Amino acid sequence: MRIWLIGADQAGTSALRELRKNPDIEVVVTDTVERPRAVVERVIDAVDMVETVTPVNINLLARRIRPDLILMDGGAAQRALTRVTGGLAFAEAMLNEIKAASDYPCVVL
Repeated sequence: MRIWLIGADQAGTSALRELRKNPDIEVVVTDTVERPRAVVERVIDAVDMVETVTPVNINLLARRIRPDLILMDGGAAQRALTRVTGGLAFAEAMLNEIKAASDYPCVVL
């Protein structure tokens, strides 16, 4: 099984720890920064792609990655927008839009 993890903040790092227990699961990790929490805590060596995922580009990226499932770390999206007024609400709305636009199964962590 191939899983695309978008964001490797707290929830994404926890998911990575659990997913690594099954050698049949391949995880592709993208984040908006090169050193998200999962890299800092040495759960993974590096992210596979530094990319901002939007409702516009999710299917283009997913066709390249070919995931069976997409997991999105909501905390990673919020991290990018915490300094903006209304950023948390915007991040949640953006995750819902990405999920709705995706042609692949999508779960927000």
